[in-house]
This record gives sequence, C-alpha cells and structure tokens, in this order.
Amino acid sequence: MNLSKAAKRLGIETCLEFDPKLLVPQQKVRAACMENKCGSYGTHYMCPPHIGTIDEIKSRLKKFQRGVLLQYSQPLNVKSDLEGLIKSMLDFHNKVLSLEGSLRKQGIEEIWGMLGGNCRLCESCLAGIGEPCLYPKKARNSLESIGVDVITLLNSFGLDSKFRDDKITWTGCILFNDES
Repeated sequence: MNLSKAAKRLGIETCLEFDPKLLVPQQKVRAACMENKCGSYGTHYMCPPHIGTIDEIKSRLKKFQRGVLLQYSQPLNVKSDLEGLIKSMLDFHNKVLSLEGSLRKQGIEEIWGMLGGNCRLCESCLAGIGEPCLYPKKARNSLESIGVDVITLLNSFGLDSKFRDDKITWTGCILFNDES
C-alpha cells in the first residue's frame, strides 16, 4: 500500500517522505516546554520530562531510516472554537494511528508517530496524579515535545508555516524502518 495514497484518503493533504536526520532536537525548543506556557510540562505523559532528554531522543531518532511529514488542516475559528480545535487534533491523532496501522499491515514494526500539540486522548492526563497512562499504545507526543523547531522544519520543505485565525493546520510525522 502506498502511504501517500492512504494519507490522501484520510484527508491528510501533505505527506512528504524525508530523511529522519532532518529532525534535530534542540534544547532551545525544549526550553519553551520547560517554561510551561501550555501548562503540560510534567503533567502529560507525552510531554517533557516524561518523554526523555534531548540526548535520549537523538539516540532514538538515529534508529529510523525513513519518515513522512504529515499535515492536516480544518477550517475553524482558532481563537474561539476550542471544542473544534480539540476535535481536529483528535481527528489528526486518529489519522496518524491509522497510517501506523497501514505500515504494520505491511510488516513494518519499528514505527514512531508524532502529532501536533499535546496528547488529548484523555480529558485530563493521569501523569499529573502519578497514575499509569490509560492508552500507552495510542498516546503520541509532538514534534515540539522532542525539541524539533517545526517552523524551521516546514520552511525547509517550502511549506506554509503561518498561523491563521480561520484554519488550524496540524503537523506531525511517522518515522519507520522498512525491515522488521
């Protein structure tokens, strides 16, 4: 199965193959997480510090040979439609999981899918109270959480990196190896 065709069928408008070496975790991006502007630092299992150090992430990234950059957009009022924003985030999350499933059906086992924003599978992540994740096989972290400057990454592909008031665009990726 062609991953790009599967992505298009799911409504993902961007599916570009790339070398995972383009994902360069940076401490300055991670520092933004540590400032806790989004309120997720230390309270979500898919956010720092739960996902490892920059060095641990760099080591994990080296294990992957291929990647696809994904973008999914939905028209909505970004400033006032929080429910629509979360729904579109969950839609993207499920699309990434579906594409991972397509790769697994091809016999590919080494897969690392990432999303935009923090995981929203649960209304409130149990990391905040020290309880185990309810969905450890479905929860995914974001490119930002591993320290990737997504704006720079998008610009390197010549993709639009502007934030808009009338449309949300989620960016994520799937890393994988062809052989199991």
